[in-house]
Amino acid sequence: MATVNVEKPIITLTSDFGLKDNYIGIIKGLISFLNKKANIIDISNDVPPFNIDTGRYLLETSYLNFPSGTIHLAIVDPGVGTKRKIVIIETGHCLFVGPDNGLFSFLKKSNIKKIVSVTNPKYFLKDVSPTFHGRDIMAPVTAYLSLGVAPAEFGPVVKTLVRARRGSAGKGRGKIIYVDRFGNLVTSLKQADLPGGRFSVFLDDCKIGRLRETFGAVKAGIPVCYINSFGYLEIAVNQDSAVDYFGIGDISKAKILIAPA
Repeated sequence: MATVNVEKPIITLTSDFGLKDNYIGIIKGLISFLNKKANIIDISNDVPPFNIDTGRYLLETSYLNFPSGTIHLAIVDPGVGTKRKIVIIETGHCLFVGPDNGLFSFLKKSNIKKIVSVTNPKYFLKDVSPTFHGRDIMAPVTAYLSLGVAPAEFGPVVKTLVRARRGSAGKGRGKIIYVDRFGNLVTSLKQADLPGGRFSVFLDDCKIGRLRETFGAVKAGIPVCYINSFGYLEIAVNQDSAVDYFGIGDISKAKILIAPA
């Protein structure tokens, strides 16, 4: 089981709150108010609003880079105030806190030691808003975990998590789940999702071509696809932005197709 270092607790934040408003500042302030020893590290607070796919990707590709016992607070919660659960997930390496809406689908069942449904109001703020559970429930729960309160104190054990599919319907099809600051397009497809032998990658009707190893395998200004440093199929334009090159305004409408050569 994961053991929190209560003398030097580490808490990460992944959210769609952005930096314009006061939401993420309030979350950090509340955690610090309850536990002055907490070391709060941002993974990203620029998840596109309500985009669970992006939040899941950023969390999945980051959490193993933190020390054992880290608490990962993830708040991408379009269902806030509804019947969706808030959960604490305990693995052998760390703890996760957040809404049970598919955000933690990347965790293998074999790695999960315990799932707790957060229901104990003892660890909530006194007045819980139906639209800001990040402040009123998740932040204080995270802080109390960092103080050494056992996950079992927060509510009953449950057996399952909501699981979200990474790709679109149909074999050899995927979608864009993340756009980084360079304009590179991360797809929902991993190496294991790709066929054996030769194949070509298409973005909608545009042929990207065969899989390459890196950006420099093509000339500057040319599209390229490769397996990124986190094991996902990614589309880029060498020394340029794939978003601009392909004129993508809404990533949810773009589709990835893998076709045999």
